[in-house]
Amino acid sequence: MDDTAQPSVAELLDHNRDLQGSRAIRMLATHNLGLYATLMERHLADGVIPETELVIRLERDLDDVGHPDGQSGLALIKSWASQGWLHRIVDERSDQNVCYLTQDARRALDFVRGLRRNDTIATGGSIHGIASRLKQVAVRVDNDPARIRKHIEAEIAALHSELDQLDAGERPAPDPTDCYDEARAIALQMERLITDIGQYGTMIEQATAALDEPIDTNTEYRDRQRQMYADYQAAWDSKGRDSHRAFLRMINDPDQRAEFEADVAAVADALPALDPALRKVMAGFFELVGHQIDEVERIQQRCAQRVKRFTAFGTLEQSRGVARQLNEALGAARALLKTSLTDSRLDLDVPLARHAISSVGALSFKIGDLSAPKPARPADGQVDLASFAALTTQVDAPAMSQMLNTALHHGPVSLPDAVALLESAYLGHVIVLWSWALKQPAAESVRESATVRFRSLDGRDREIAVPRLMFTEPITALVGAGT
Repeated sequence: MDDTAQPSVAELLDHNRDLQGSRAIRMLATHNLGLYATLMERHLADGVIPETELVIRLERDLDDVGHPDGQSGLALIKSWASQGWLHRIVDERSDQNVCYLTQDARRALDFVRGLRRNDTIATGGSIHGIASRLKQVAVRVDNDPARIRKHIEAEIAALHSELDQLDAGERPAPDPTDCYDEARAIALQMERLITDIGQYGTMIEQATAALDEPIDTNTEYRDRQRQMYADYQAAWDSKGRDSHRAFLRMINDPDQRAEFEADVAAVADALPALDPALRKVMAGFFELVGHQIDEVERIQQRCAQRVKRFTAFGTLEQSRGVARQLNEALGAARALLKTSLTDSRLDLDVPLARHAISSVGALSFKIGDLSAPKPARPADGQVDLASFAALTTQVDAPAMSQMLNTALHHGPVSLPDAVALLESAYLGHVIVLWSWALKQPAAESVRESATVRFRSLDGRDREIAVPRLMFTEPITALVGAGT
């Protein structure tokens, strides 16, 4: 086995550049990390919270610290959502907005929390735990029967010795250092698992993220379909899926859950000096894992809708593929013939009527003017958003209109705020919302603009300036379908 193989400098640089643009790194690099991490850890670390309650809590804390960045609680929520650090969705059970952290934000918070607590596994009892677990792995993979038998007999002898001491009432007191070290290591692992269990959802989210982008050719459809299947297979074979299924089985098994909770209670009672934050993680482990599993289920439903829309659009593209390719070929030939006839006159009449053409033969055209063409001039007028009507086949227009109409119950919604309501806004979503906003009353008088973020095919966040149009009237099904 070659353990020295390393990526080249160019490959490693590309990987690190991609990592630099990730949302977790962007959060760690923000100037307000101290404030953001404090507020997120206080109010969002435990899972889902109603947006109205979160606004009240944030306002209370911001008043206590003097509003260091000048933003309100609601403005912070919108900013975090646009940066990809916070999910804002409508809870179908309560019909109200709820908020919870994204996986990237949780990873960043774990890193900050670990630095603040000086988390370390280099403790007095850690080497014994490592040696014990390593011995178990070595025995499992070993093919030497004599060594395996020796290990099993040694364990049996140690267990018999413990039973004899227990019967005689001479059971020695456990080493507190080893117990605290082992409990701390387990709690740190549980804290990491709560974040990592959502990686399976992140993988399937990435596998379908590009499906909402417009498709112009059958080749793009084919390549994107193959990439989707490859990414789904990678997610299916990943350790994250195995962990997700294992946790799901354990949570749904009342006996295993009850035994686990009893063990947590015993450890908490016997080790009172354990870090309160880690004790809280151990006590609320199942609840926090349940929130992550619910998030994975929501991602799976969202991805299923994307695949459904993508498949329907691809079928339509395939049925129109031959006709479109023929039209493109005829258009290119017509443009070439027109340019050639205009540039170099021929001393003969070329029959262009369809019924008169039988065999043209070989014609050659000579370009008489070799000078460079005049530079292009900027086009006048505004962009006609009606030309983007095909994008409605790439977004879930009914669901998006329903989301927007729900938000309108609480008052007018601006176009940037409407984009912020989407969990993952792509260019198609922005254009469709923009076209809807132009049909609202008083849209022609708006001159102010704002910058919104959207995701691109390469997974990076990009920005676009849009007018600050206002949604004041609900979006009807007729408008949504005819955009």
